[in-house]
Amino acid sequence: MIIGIGNDIISMERIKKTIGKFGFRFESRVFSDSERKLAWERGSPCIRTYSNRWASKEAFLKALGTGISRGISWTDISVENIKSGKPVLAISGGAMIHLNNLIAPNSKAVLHLTISDDKPWVSALVIIEERRALPK
Repeated sequence: MIIGIGNDIISMERIKKTIGKFGFRFESRVFSDSERKLAWERGSPCIRTYSNRWASKEAFLKALGTGISRGISWTDISVENIKSGKPVLAISGGAMIHLNNLIAPNSKAVLHLTISDDKPWVSALVIIEERRALPK
């Protein structure tokens, strides 16, 4: 059962200007260590990577229905890539607490993420699905 849908669109220029203005302070407040490492491996830093991650985090928060509040920090939400390159969400901390509160007992949350970009725009869509365990 779908319990949340969120999407976001952002201009890469907006992220570029924000990084130009706030630099490391912004990067460390919003992005996980692995996200920052990837962005710097891809560029100096790679604005496309940061923009993709930003839109994904915003889309997740919209699907969750909380926004960035109630004990959730930006670094509780991390976008990682599996071996195939597919982006997936890694959730921890306050974001995980809120996610678990949405899910019924004997169920699990499955997060679906898709990201598209065409300079200067990035779009992300997140669907939170609840899967209930089959009775034994």
